[in-house]
Amino acid sequence: MVAFWLEIRFFVDLRGYYGPFWSPVLFYLVSAALCGCALMAQLDNPPGAGPAPLERGRVLGSWLMALLGSVAVLYAQAPVLAGHPINVHESDIVPILQNYVSRFRSGEVVYRYITNLPYPLFPNHLPLQWLPYVAADQLGIDYRWWSLGIGLLLGFGAYLAFLNGLRLRLLAFALLAVLPWGLLHYFIALDSGLYAQTVELTIVAYYCVLAASIFSRSALVQAAALVLCLLSRYSVLFWVPLFLWLLWRERGRGHALLVAALTLAGVVGIYVVPFLSKDWTIFFHALSEYKIATMGEWSRSAEGSGHLFGGLGFAVFFYEFGGGDLAARIALLQKAHILASVGAVALSAGAYWKLRFRLDYRTLALVSLGFYLSTFYAFIQIPYAYLTSLTLFVGMFVLALAWRRPPAPVAENHRR
Repeated sequence: MVAFWLEIRFFVDLRGYYGPFWSPVLFYLVSAALCGCALMAQLDNPPGAGPAPLERGRVLGSWLMALLGSVAVLYAQAPVLAGHPINVHESDIVPILQNYVSRFRSGEVVYRYITNLPYPLFPNHLPLQWLPYVAADQLGIDYRWWSLGIGLLLGFGAYLAFLNGLRLRLLAFALLAVLPWGLLHYFIALDSGLYAQTVELTIVAYYCVLAASIFSRSALVQAAALVLCLLSRYSVLFWVPLFLWLLWRERGRGHALLVAALTLAGVVGIYVVPFLSKDWTIFFHALSEYKIATMGEWSRSAEGSGHLFGGLGFAVFFYEFGGGDLAARIALLQKAHILASVGAVALSAGAYWKLRFRLDYRTLALVSLGFYLSTFYAFIQIPYAYLTSLTLFVGMFVLALAWRRPPAPVAENHRR
C-alpha cells in the first residue's frame, strides 16, 4: 500500500520534485517495489478451485460505487474539456484520429500522408486506437468524452469484475472498489491538463481488460484482451511470449495454442488484411514517424524544460550523457529500451521458474505485466505523463492482488 501511495505521489504532486535525474529513478523503484511486495504477499497462497463466489451485496455495492464515481469524474472533467478546445498546437492526437475516421467512413485509404495539419505526417497509429471513434464521429460526440466513457465502462468495469473474483476482506474490498475513480479524480484535480487533449483512457481501458483477463479461464477473453492491446499500441509486445509460456505450462498446450491462434486471427483480421496487406510499407513508415517525432521533441528540449526533464523517464540520462549527436543518443536509448524490456520479461520468467511450486502462475503473470510496463515506460523515448499514467492503473490490479486471501480450507471427513 505504501509503495502504491508513493508511486501516485511521485507521479502527481511530487513529479520532478527531486530533479530530472533522481525523480524518475525513485518513481521506477517504488513501482518495482509494489510488484515485489505483491509477489511476496502471495507466496504459498494456493489458487483454489476457482474464483471466489460472487456475493450479491458486493456486486451491487461495487456497481453503485461505479455509478457515483463516474458521476464525480464526469463532473470534474467537464469544465476541463470545456476550457480546452481541441488545439493541434497543444496535442495532435485528436486531429490525427479525426483524419483516420473521416477517411475510413468515406471509404478512402486510411494509411497515407496527412497533409491538413501544420506539418505533414504519416499515420502511425494502429487500428484499435482510432476505430472506436467511428461511432463517436457518427454521433457527433467529442472523442475525449468518448474515450472517458470507454475508460469508465470498459476499463473500470473490468477492474470491478476482477475485484469481485478475488477473496478479499470486506474492508479491503470496499477501499479497493473506490480506487480507480478516486485515482482518476485525483489526477484531474491536481493535473487538469493530463487528459485534456488526449484519448489515453481508451488505452488504459484495454490494459485493464488485459490485467483482468489473466484470471479468466476463457481463451477467447484472453485472446480478445491481447488483440485490444497489440492493435492499439506496441507496448505489450515483449510480454506476450511470457504470458503464452505460462499458459502453456499451467493451463496446457491446447489452451495456450488456442489463445495464440485467436490472437493471431484477430491481428490478421483487423489489421493485416484490411490495411497492412494493401501497403506493406505502412509498418516501416510508422517506425520512421516515431523517429521524426522523437527527434523533434529532443531538439526542442533544453536544460530543465520539456517532457524529458519531467521526472518520469530515463530518457533524460541519454539526452544529457549519451555520446554523439541527438540521433546517436536516441539510437542508444532505443537499444536500452529493448534490452530493459526484454530483461524485465526474462527476470519475471526466472522468478516464475524459481517460485513455480510456491506461486499461483496468475499472480506472476499479473505482477510481471505491471513490472514490465513500468520498465517499458521508464525507458520510452518521450516520457509523456499521460502515457506513463497507464502504469498506475495497472498497478491497481497488482495492489488488489496483494490483498487476496487464501481459500478457505476444505473440511475433512473423519470416520466416526
